[in-house]
Amino acid sequence: MHDLLFEHQDALGPKDLIRYAEQLGLDVDRFTKDLRAHKWRDRVAADIDSADLSNVAGTPSFFINGQRHLGAYDIDTLTRGVRTARARAARPSRTR
Repeated sequence: MHDLLFEHQDALGPKDLIRYAEQLGLDVDRFTKDLRAHKWRDRVAADIDSADLSNVAGTPSFFINGQRHLGAYDIDTLTRGVRTARARAARPSRTR
């Protein structure tokens, strides 16, 4: 579903979403019922709030050890970021 939503960002109305559910072989009756009842509204609102608090305005966004990764997000760059974070975490902290 994620891939379909991302691919069709200009077509996210209820009829579109139900069509995607059909394409994926989901239980369309249940999907439609949940969609009309706004079953996941609170979860979506919480995700939006979390994104706002983290200053995330789009996807993909990456966090490493709770810090937002800025810059390239190819596998080599992200691997270096994780290794750097791991090395920093392994250092003994200095107490004063």
